Amino acid sequence: MTKTIQQHFYSSIGIGLFSVAMGFSLKIYLATIIAKNDLALYYTAIDIFSFSLLVLIGFRSSMVVTYNKLKEDKAILKIFRYFILGAMLISWAFVLPYVKHNFNLEIDYWYLVATIFSMSLYLYLSNQLAMYRLYGVMNKTSFLEPIFSLFWFALAFYVSGVHGLQALFIMSSMSSLSLSLYIYVYKRNRANEPIIKRVIQNQEMKEFIKKSLISTLEFSSGMILIYLSIFFFNHYYSLDEVGDFQVVTKPILMYMITLFVFPVFRFLLPELSKLYFGKEKEGILKIKKWFYSFTFLVSASFVAAIYFFGESIISILFLPQYEGAYLYLSHLSFFFIFIMLNAYQIAFIKASGAFNLALYIRLSGLAFFVLSFYLTKLYSESSIAVVFGLDIAYLGMFLFSWIVERHIYKKDLEL
Repeated sequence: MTKTIQQHFYSSIGIGLFSVAMGFSLKIYLATIIAKNDLALYYTAIDIFSFSLLVLIGFRSSMVVTYNKLKEDKAILKIFRYFILGAMLISWAFVLPYVKHNFNLEIDYWYLVATIFSMSLYLYLSNQLAMYRLYGVMNKTSFLEPIFSLFWFALAFYVSGVHGLQALFIMSSMSSLSLSLYIYVYKRNRANEPIIKRVIQNQEMKEFIKKSLISTLEFSSGMILIYLSIFFFNHYYSLDEVGDFQVVTKPILMYMITLFVFPVFRFLLPELSKLYFGKEKEGILKIKKWFYSFTFLVSASFVAAIYFFGESIISILFLPQYEGAYLYLSHLSFFFIFIMLNAYQIAFIKASGAFNLALYIRLSGLAFFVLSFYLTKLYSESSIAVVFGLDIAYLGMFLFSWIVERHIYKKDLEL
């Protein structure tokens, strides 16, 4: 693995810390000058809009793998355009009216239309960064995102005198448009946008569409695992235990995943795909050796931090009433290593084009979780059963993907 990839990966972690800090600070700042109800409605609307575009998430991995295999970007982008245009129109027709009228948003339609359009455009261009392996631009956009948000909000709120929901939606739409323009300017030196015309539906492009939809299901399955754990907490346990998980445990776990797992799919998957189709065995092994060493370092540090300082961290950052979250975090910290390793394995499996197997692994995680939770619940009424179920799910997915990974090595790379 080249040193450049390492630098981009490490930079993404630093930028991720910066983005998390800036994003959290912005939320605290907005809470002091925006009405609580307006802020709640805004974040709910943005979450719903993001979820409506979820079908496009799976295209990123499929675009990367198909491009590395065929070296044909024009047809890929044309197909992706049709899907993103369809998702945007469906959002305008159904999601937007639902959000506006169900939540009684006192805001003109064009704010919502502009928000969905800008989010779609940014998603379209940011997916291309992964396909073309423009790692530097990917990190720069992540760095600029919270800065643009703060700039456009300040301009709308303090300079133009726009307040409430209008200022928030201006911040979102203009920030996404600014990032899109930034990506477009840098990307055009690598590739021009293909002209709008009919796409020839050959077998390769049909396979690309199939992989994209499977990848979307695979990504969704990983998110459902977290939401299923929330459902179990809400359904079987007290509000205090729900609070421990929702307020402390889940955010810390998601921050760790954001910092150390998501970069695997943003940076390593494109590189692994390039090496796989180039039959560069040594390059793949170098990436694996480096990432495994990095994983052990991060995981050991996480375990040590929770074991020695976990209770102090919780008492400082949260109220004493959340001290019960320490038990959840102490269990999860020992299994975070499997989350990271499984992310690498899934990235390699998808990089080889085996999207079906990646989906089966994710679905197996749901099965492991439900089975281990209910088996544990037979012998214990403790809420730790939910966390233990998550632990077994991550361990089970790791073992399953390890078998699949070894099979692909032997079959395709003769390792």
